Amino acid sequence: MTEAVRTLRDELVGRGLVDGLPAAFLAGITRFGRPPQEELDRLAADVAGLAGRLASGETGDGDLPLLTRVLYVAGHADLLAAHGVLSPAYDVLGSFRDNLARPLGPRLPERPTTRRRWPLLGRTVGFPIGIPACVLNGSEAWVRHNVANGWNVLTYKTVRGRAHPPNEQPNWVVAARETASLAPGADADVVADPWDWAAPGSAAISSVNSFGVPSPEPAEWMADLSRALAAVGDEQLLLVSVMGEGEDLAADFARTALMAQEAGATVVELNLSCPNTLSTSGVKPPLCLDADATVAVVEHVRRSLDDRTGLVAKLSWLDEQRLSALVPRLAPLVDGIAGINTVQSRVRRSDGSATFPGRELAGLSGIAVRDPALDFTRRLVALRDAGGARFDVLAMGGVTDPTSFEALIAAGAGAVQSAAGAFADPLLAQKCITELGETL
Repeated sequence: MTEAVRTLRDELVGRGLVDGLPAAFLAGITRFGRPPQEELDRLAADVAGLAGRLASGETGDGDLPLLTRVLYVAGHADLLAAHGVLSPAYDVLGSFRDNLARPLGPRLPERPTTRRRWPLLGRTVGFPIGIPACVLNGSEAWVRHNVANGWNVLTYKTVRGRAHPPNEQPNWVVAARETASLAPGADADVVADPWDWAAPGSAAISSVNSFGVPSPEPAEWMADLSRALAAVGDEQLLLVSVMGEGEDLAADFARTALMAQEAGATVVELNLSCPNTLSTSGVKPPLCLDADATVAVVEHVRRSLDDRTGLVAKLSWLDEQRLSALVPRLAPLVDGIAGINTVQSRVRRSDGSATFPGRELAGLSGIAVRDPALDFTRRLVALRDAGGARFDVLAMGGVTDPTSFEALIAAGAGAVQSAAGAFADPLLAQKCITELGETL
């Protein structure tokens, strides 16, 4: 028996948690819907058997995958982290607010690093891997946690000029059936149930999310952002993602960007790509599909910010016509272009109902968008080089292992970020640094 299994078992027994595990697991697995009865009965029997083995001291290494799932779903992911066992980095059963203060997953005792530095956005960074604007960078606590695990290019989660609540839970669901990439530009029709699961560390992870770009009040996020910026060292770069809203969209983008700059941000990223923004008529398409509106926003923000503040435009996947028309207009205005965001997809449960209540459209990420991300990056770099522009490319999409990271770097990206990969494997940065740190 491995040390992790032995010590987890001893702690569970010592804290009197074993008897309550089956009930806690079943409460979690049915939190946002009920699996088919046959599946629920099987899970209940498996967990009852596990609890029996824990109580009798008969657990073995083969129990670790189920034990990991049970403890995560039952609300004991902190025990997994304490014993160095991989688990998803975000509590999908917990609220957005609760998660801001509680990064999950193991934390390395020593931050992985390399002797080399890479140029990015007029600065230099350590190994150029990071996490994009998402809930995994939603607070100072998350930024500190990610820095400790070797993530160097971090984008603080999108903030707004006024408080905005998250969409109704669930907000993040594993898309367990999506284990291969879609073709670039292909429509996605995803089946994902809230109780789906993928083994932590799996390179075949896909997920769907529908948070709706929640944001605290500016006074709250500005103070937290200042602390987060103070938490990064000279190997890291912390960008800040902002979003505008309302009738005068460009002005609100600029107002929010100025707040980020006031809080200490040296690079602002404009979220022009969100696939989960709600309106009275449903989920809106990403803003970057409207080239004129996109350019108007970027121009207004660039005029408003200090010349020393870097500016990045984040785009969703765009076809050849849209991308080739937009990039030459953006190139003189920005220091970087990031992409892709999650792919807006139709997402339903296995019974045909919407995975996310009241909203069939949500963002697909992970291995399912690997080929679209690589296609986008290659075309973006080609357009940049053909036009003689100088902006950097921050690439993301489908990065779940060192090979997929390296493919985007080889395509011309200056840095690579991972969300679904980091969710499934909080130690992915360490793996990339170990394998590629001296040869990249």
